[in-house]
Amino acid sequence: MSRWFTGLNPEQASVVAHERGPIAVLAGAGSGKTKTLVARIGRLIELGVDPRRILCVTFSKKAADDMNAKIAEKGIRGARVGTWHSLCWQILRDDRTRYADWQIDQKDRHKTIVKQAMGYKHVDWKDGDLGEVRRFLGWCKANLWGAESEEAREEARRRFPSAAPLALDVYRVVETLVEEAGLLTFDDMLVRAYEHLQDEAARRRWAGRWVHVLQDEAQDANAAQVALADMLARDHRNYMIVGDPAQSIYGFRGSSPEYLTAFAEKWHARVVCMNRNYRCGSEIVRAANGAIRPAAVRLPQDLRAELPTPGVVRLVGAADLDDEADELAAHVEAHAKDGGALADFCVLFRTNAQSRAVEEALLSRKIPYVVIGGCIFYERKEVRDLLAYLRVAAGRDVDGEELRRCINAPFRYLGPKFVERVLDMARARAGAWTTIVRSAATQAGIQRRQLESANEWCDMILAAERGIQNGEKPAGVLRDIVRATRYIEWLERDQGEESIEDSHAANVRELIRVAERFATVAELLDFIDAQTEAAVRQRRADEQVDQVLLMSIHRSKGLEWPRVWVVGCNDGILPHAHGDPQEERRIFYVAITRAKEELTLSYVGRLATKGGVRRVDPSPFLRDAGVLDAEPEAAE
Repeated sequence: MSRWFTGLNPEQASVVAHERGPIAVLAGAGSGKTKTLVARIGRLIELGVDPRRILCVTFSKKAADDMNAKIAEKGIRGARVGTWHSLCWQILRDDRTRYADWQIDQKDRHKTIVKQAMGYKHVDWKDGDLGEVRRFLGWCKANLWGAESEEAREEARRRFPSAAPLALDVYRVVETLVEEAGLLTFDDMLVRAYEHLQDEAARRRWAGRWVHVLQDEAQDANAAQVALADMLARDHRNYMIVGDPAQSIYGFRGSSPEYLTAFAEKWHARVVCMNRNYRCGSEIVRAANGAIRPAAVRLPQDLRAELPTPGVVRLVGAADLDDEADELAAHVEAHAKDGGALADFCVLFRTNAQSRAVEEALLSRKIPYVVIGGCIFYERKEVRDLLAYLRVAAGRDVDGEELRRCINAPFRYLGPKFVERVLDMARARAGAWTTIVRSAATQAGIQRRQLESANEWCDMILAAERGIQNGEKPAGVLRDIVRATRYIEWLERDQGEESIEDSHAANVRELIRVAERFATVAELLDFIDAQTEAAVRQRRADEQVDQVLLMSIHRSKGLEWPRVWVVGCNDGILPHAHGDPQEERRIFYVAITRAKEELTLSYVGRLATKGGVRRVDPSPFLRDAGVLDAEPEAAE
C-alpha cells in the first residue's frame, strides 16, 4: 500500500484515494484536514502528477506557511501553496499588467484615501461614518460589485438609507484616488486579477498551469475567490475544497458557509464528511456539538471524539470583568505552581476591550503574557488620547507630547504646523499650555476656525484642571472630557463604532470603569504608568519566555492549546449585540474547539455599557453547550 495512506482513518483515506473530478471535504474541527491535504498532494505526485501542476490555495499566510512546512517535511517539492492574495499578485505581476508597478497597501493608506474622498474637497460627507463606509467598500469588492452596479446601489441604500448617493460618490472618488496613487489594496488584488482573467486567453493560460486545484478553508471564501477558483478549475474539473461550515466566521469579509455547502450541487461533486475529532477531550467535543447543533448550517454529522480522555469543561460566574480576571489569573498561577507551562493557556475574547482586566490581573501576579494581534490596553489610541487630556490637565506634560496627541483628537483643524508653533513658543518662554495655545492661536496666518478650536480646547483643559484641583474623582473628570469633546461620537464617525473584534467606544467605557477604582487623578495616572512600564519590561524579555497568550477568537481559528479560557460568555458580548446570530454561534464553536484538555467558559454579572454599569445575562450558548442547566442569577 502507498505510504500516503499510513495512519489515515477511512474518511481521510477516501479523500486521498480520490484521483479525478470535483470533491467536497467537510472537515470538522480537529479532524486532521491538513494531514489529509498533504497526503493527497503526495499521492497525486505518486500517481504521476507533476508537482508544479498542483495548486493549493488557503485563506491566511500563516495557514499557507504551515502547509508549506508540512509538505516539505514529507519531501514534497514544487507544488504551488499560498494565499489567494499571493496568487492574484503573481497573476498581475507575471502578466505585466498595469498593476504590476503599483504599490501594495501595507500601511493602510486606503483608509486615508477614503477619508479624503469623504472630506470637503471631494464628497463633503460631514456626518459619514468612516468605518461603515470602508465596510461598504470592502463588501462591494468581495462581491465584485463596481460603483456603477445595481448591486452596489442596493447595498448603499440598505446601509445608508438617507445617504446612499453619497456612499456611491465616495466609492467613485476612492477608485479615482487609488488609481492616481497607484495603490493596490488587498481587496483590489482579487478584483483586478478577476478582471484580468476575463480575457479568455489569459484565463486559459493560467488555468492550464495546474491540473489539480485544492482549496483549504473554503468556508472563508468570498464571492471573488469563488469566481477565481471557478476560472482556474472549470476546464479540468479536478477541484477539491476542504472546509467546515461551522467555522465560517468571516461574514464581514463576504464569506458565507453556503458557498461551501452549495459546492456539491454546483459541481456535481463527491462529498466526504470527516467528523472524527483528534484534538479535544470527549467532554469538550460534547459541549461543541451542543453549541453548534442549533446552527442553520453545519456538518451533517456531530463531531465524534477519538481521544481516550474526557477533558474538562468548567463554568465560572463572576461579579464583573475584574473579578473574572482575578479568577483566571489565580487559576493560571495555581497551574504554574504545580509545574505546568504558562504557554499551555490561551485566553480568548470576543472584543479587544475585554483584555484590559485580564492584563492587569496577570501583571499583578507577575505572570508573563503576550497579546497576539494587538497592543496592550493602555497603548490603544483612544485610551492614550484620553489619558493625554488628563496628563495635560494634571500638569504632567513636560515636553508637549501629550498636547501633540490630544489637541487634534477629535479633529479640530489644529494640525502639525500649529502644534509646532505652540512648541516653538513653549521653548522660548515658560507658561501653562493653555496660555501658550491661546497666544499661538492669535498669531498671523491662523484661521478663525483654528482660533475657535484652540479656545475650546483650552476651556476644556481648564475645566479639567479645576475638577482635579477640587478633588473630583477621575472617572468624573474623564466623563466630562468625553462629553465636552464628543469623543465617542467622533470615534463612531472616524473609526466606526464596531468592527468584528473591536469597539473603540467600549475601550473608552472600560477606561472610565478603571478610573472608578481611584480617588484622585494622580493615583489613576500613577497606576497606569506602572502598568504600562511593567508591560513594556515584559515585552523586552526573551521572546521565548513561557507566557500566557491573549487573543481574539477570530485570530485563534486553526490553532489549539491544552487549556483555553473564554472570557465574557455573556449575552451582548458572545453573542455580540451587533453580530449576526448564526455567525456568533459559529464564533463560540470555534472558541470551544481550540481546547484540547481543559476548557473554561466564564461570564460576568455586571458590565459597563453605553447606559452605564448594568446587570447582564449569561450567554444563551452556554445552555446549548450543556454547561448551564438553568438561568442563573447574575453574580453579585
